[in-house]
Amino acid sequence: MRLTNIALQNIRRRKIRSALLMLSVIIGVASIILLYTTTQAMKEDVANKLDQYGSNILILPDSGQALTFGGITVEAPTQIKELDMSLIPLMQTIKNKETLATIASKLLVNTNLNGREILLLGVDFPQEFKLKKWWKVDGLAKNQVPSAGEIILGSEVALSLGLIPQQTITIKGQDLKVAGIIQPTGSAENDQAVFIDLAVLQKLANRPNAISLIETAALCYTCPIEEVTQQLREKLPGTKVTALKSTLESRDDTVNKFNIFARIVSLILFLASSLVITMTMKSSVEERTREIGIFRAIGFRKRHIIQIILTEAGSLSFLGGLLGYILGMSMAVSFGPELMKAQVHIPWQQDLLIYALSASLIIALIASLYPAWKGSRLDPTESLRYL
Repeated sequence: MRLTNIALQNIRRRKIRSALLMLSVIIGVASIILLYTTTQAMKEDVANKLDQYGSNILILPDSGQALTFGGITVEAPTQIKELDMSLIPLMQTIKNKETLATIASKLLVNTNLNGREILLLGVDFPQEFKLKKWWKVDGLAKNQVPSAGEIILGSEVALSLGLIPQQTITIKGQDLKVAGIIQPTGSAENDQAVFIDLAVLQKLANRPNAISLIETAALCYTCPIEEVTQQLREKLPGTKVTALKSTLESRDDTVNKFNIFARIVSLILFLASSLVITMTMKSSVEERTREIGIFRAIGFRKRHIIQIILTEAGSLSFLGGLLGYILGMSMAVSFGPELMKAQVHIPWQQDLLIYALSASLIIALIASLYPAWKGSRLDPTESLRYL
């Protein structure tokens, strides 16, 4: 009789024990698959959301006297050298152009309002609102964007000038209506500036097509930001392209925490499954002392005994790994987005099937090795005493 047939017969004769062993593998593999797929989807979702909340690339003129405003280093408005609107189409020609989710051009102009030195920020309002998702603007309805003849005030500017929404203010000889006031953000860039339509400010300042800097939000979860930065440098000569390290480090730190959590939990599940299989196989070997003694007495070698036990464990674990993969992926696809409370898509990952089957076999073989070795060392004469 072939050793494989003996192993399969043993599985059929011990249905309950075999089912429990296979169930432990199914639960372990399904849990790891569910944890891995949902964690990966959550990690990608978090990374993309962090990328969307603010810029992570700044494009500045390559020379000129610099100034700092709200934590952003920009070229002084008085410098002759400045950027041009023609750079925007060039940015859309880089290899990874699909990662550039938001391109927000800005023109900085100083002016005097009611005896106070005020910074005017010319912006493309639709792009600026995409970049500043955390803004809460009093006076504007949800998803409402100011028109070309309207402005938005930072909270400190509005307070110092005594302005409220719907009032009119004259800037450089043109009357503009206050569309809204940004609630305090704690950032000078937002609280101490007047936001005005970019084209309008270019006209008022007599600086057509001029911009001081470009803020870009690059969704770079699958593309290193260094590559996007380098591609922009090559396409935009005469500019200084800089990645905001603090933003990237914060995102990477958050993403790494997801990885560490997933690995720790997966390791715990791996060890728990190994322990269950080890105890099950050890108990099975002890119950089969007489059977093993007969095998040894009729000429079976030690390696035959080890092969029979490992074949039993391997067969059950292989089937358990297959069922665990199906169960885990089904749960991830069906319930993963609901568990994460996020609108993410979790596809069936066929490559995980190979990993699931390989891992379950490795667990079974490692966990069964000691019981198999112990069973093969049983003295046939001692075993036959139980007959």
